[in-house]
Amino acid sequence: MHFIMKRITLTLCILTSYLLVSYGQSDDPKIARLESKVESAKERVNATDALIFSADSLIAVGEAEMAKAEVALKELSQEKKDIDRDHFNQKRPLERQLRSKDRDEAREAKAKIREIDSDNKARERDWNTRYRAMLREYDSGKRTVDKGKANLKKAKKQKKDAEKRLKDAEKELQKAQK
Repeated sequence: MHFIMKRITLTLCILTSYLLVSYGQSDDPKIARLESKVESAKERVNATDALIFSADSLIAVGEAEMAKAEVALKELSQEKKDIDRDHFNQKRPLERQLRSKDRDEAREAKAKIREIDSDNKARERDWNTRYRAMLREYDSGKRTVDKGKANLKKAKKQKKDAEKRLKDAEKELQKAQK
């Protein structure tokens, strides 16, 4: 009798544990899958936040680059005016000497004018090089801003979609837990 009772108790325990395990497995995979889906959606929202931050950073860097180039371009514009004014002021008295009746004085003035023109061309070439470099820097900043704005637009759309998926996944999980 004692042996039969042990056997029945053992059978009931096995049967009960089997039922609990099988019952728990039927709900656990579904809930686990839904929890996994919620976690995945949260990770996607965080990833889109990182994309938005990256796009904002690109915009800020591009705007700073453009501002720096704008300041340099204004300085270069003033420098160009100074170069032109200096060239005019240096050449003006020599042009009067060109009209002189003294041939040596006119020849000397012509040589000095060539020297001034040559110096002016060198200064203008240097100025043009720096001006083009600043224009490239400005354009680079503008492209960076445009790229950042495009990335921001795309990232905001992705975030909206990810937040919708997260909301839907959380609703499904709440339904399954009830």
